[in-house]
Amino acid sequence: MITIVLVGMLLVGCIGVLAGSTWTVQALEGRFRQHAAERQQLNREWSTLGALRDERRWCSRCGGALRWEPVSVGAPEDEDD
Repeated sequence: MITIVLVGMLLVGCIGVLAGSTWTVQALEGRFRQHAAERQQLNREWSTLGALRDERRWCSRCGGALRWEPVSVGAPEDEDD
């Protein structure tokens, strides 16, 4: 009799763990999608920055190597002429 009760309790516990994990994944699914979208956005931005950096390594007029300088991304600053 005790064996049947223990097996029943184990079965109920396993079903509870399965239901809890399923509920947790469904509850966090929106957050996972948001993180994936942010990662994709960052990957696109980094690849754009890498392409700009690679593009600016050589002078278009003489073909000589240029010094590496950070590429600014954003609104251009006002420069007094």
